[in-house]
Amino acid sequence: MTAPTRAPRVLADLLGDLEADAERAHQQRCTGRMGGPGTGLAPIDTALGGYLAEGLHILHGQPGTGKTALALQIAATCGAPALLVTAEMRPVELLRRITARVTGVFLGRLKSGEFAPADVVAFARKAIEAVPYLAILDATTGPAPSVADLQTSIESVRNLVGRLGTPDAIEAAMMPCLLVIDSGHAWAAGLDMGGASEYDRLNEALGGLHSLARTMGIPILIIAERSRSAMAKGGQNAAAGTRTWEYRAETVLDLSEPDEDKKAPTRADGERRLVLSIEKNRHGPPLPAGTSLDWNGALQRFRVR
Repeated sequence: MTAPTRAPRVLADLLGDLEADAERAHQQRCTGRMGGPGTGLAPIDTALGGYLAEGLHILHGQPGTGKTALALQIAATCGAPALLVTAEMRPVELLRRITARVTGVFLGRLKSGEFAPADVVAFARKAIEAVPYLAILDATTGPAPSVADLQTSIESVRNLVGRLGTPDAIEAAMMPCLLVIDSGHAWAAGLDMGGASEYDRLNEALGGLHSLARTMGIPILIIAERSRSAMAKGGQNAAAGTRTWEYRAETVLDLSEPDEDKKAPTRADGERRLVLSIEKNRHGPPLPAGTSLDWNGALQRFRVR
């Protein structure tokens, strides 16, 4: 079947779209409201133009730097409906991690058995109350959800948030939903594509997500695995498998631990210094020097230094 041909548009035909974009930006500026989901990390949001724009945003990092925890924190604090597709970690484990961050109870204690089940559930209820707009889709078992499945799920999440009925929830439901995929490689590997190679799977999967972002007008944050050669150094083209990662991306975020901090003794507060760099940024200059973050693994929490 032949794909429909898109008619070309002369520049004057774009004025209506330009005016609509300008009207949205002006209203956001006047009201102080974000135009989309934020990261919750002020220097990063500022560098990205205030929020995560429509399109793909790639996050990769060194092993053990808390990529899942950072993506989970962003999804939980973005100020908009959010759907996290987990292809690597069970949803109940993600709930525990959110609970640790919100309540200040160390993750290890929530798992150790020292608390009665009722107490663990009480902690979790506090976390759920603090994170009312986040839903989790389990892709750890069975076939991974297709792009069409994701579109249906995103619409469901937005409707669920709107039905909460509070003024904040109704306003949030009108914002673009944030889709987070952890990880893009694991999700693509679980798609039903017959005997396609990893390279072809990734290209088709990323193409589908790019189209989904444009169709629904949403940002999609994808955790990417690094190639072996880029495991330590990172950079814009560190994601494994295909260069489509950086070509399709609005932004490429790199999470790493500086060499000097790897040799430093553990701090008394249990926190480590990590650096979140913006290696590619279509909405402003890159920030290869990065923003310093304090990472507390026991509390699954990132804070700007």
